[in-house]
Amino acid sequence: MQHKSNTIYDLGIRSILNFRDAGNICTADGIPLKKGLVYRSAHPDRISRKDIKKLHQLGIRTIIDLRAPGEYSKRKKCIPGINLLSLPLDFEQVTRERLKPLILQGKQEEAVQKVIEELYGEILESSKPVLKIIAQILFTDDFTPILIHCRAGKDRTGIICALLQMIAGCSWKEIVDNFMMSNDYLLPYFRKRLIIRKFFSFGFFPASAILDAITLRRENIETVIDRVEKHYGGIAGYLSVSGFDMSKYEALRSKLLDK
Repeated sequence: MQHKSNTIYDLGIRSILNFRDAGNICTADGIPLKKGLVYRSAHPDRISRKDIKKLHQLGIRTIIDLRAPGEYSKRKKCIPGINLLSLPLDFEQVTRERLKPLILQGKQEEAVQKVIEELYGEILESSKPVLKIIAQILFTDDFTPILIHCRAGKDRTGIICALLQMIAGCSWKEIVDNFMMSNDYLLPYFRKRLIIRKFFSFGFFPASAILDAITLRRENIETVIDRVEKHYGGIAGYLSVSGFDMSKYEALRSKLLDK
């Protein structure tokens, strides 16, 4: 499914996949989110010198890494002038362990999607302290704008950005459409890599099954939004359970909005 043209989101960052401004979305009342406050991407481990300059030009002051330490080995320890904050949501290994047997068996699309739905629910439950810290950071000018990333910038990053968009008051459709844009940014890249691996395995590598498993579906994030609404009574209830000072809730919404 194609969404709004990605050219309007293109910030010229070429060495980081899935890099975009999380503020290219409006609330249910038509108020735009603030651009240039929260960026999102895949990991920046192989960022080029040219793109480091672009991060500085964008004014990014803090990079928030949602990966667990075991997920990276070649991460640049720091980018001069930009804070690096590790807020791990450790789901990479458990995702591999649950999905690998199903993918190798083949034709397990329904079972794969059930596992992904369960994982999204678990990520949501683990994201409360992460969201609290990010919300607090947004009040500190010395640490904003921020860049949030995980490995591919689609699942953990997608959930955190969706929660921020819920706080701002965005509609389900806007949040889901924005979440789904990661397919447009990532699938062409993954498709090429998987085809190469299949070629060198003489056709035995399960490229199609893997591509199907990593392709985002609307129901992935809809399950998260639905749980926030039904289990927590809405995003304010979810955020309050995180320990965030709810006397600052409206101020947080204002921080996220361009008004």
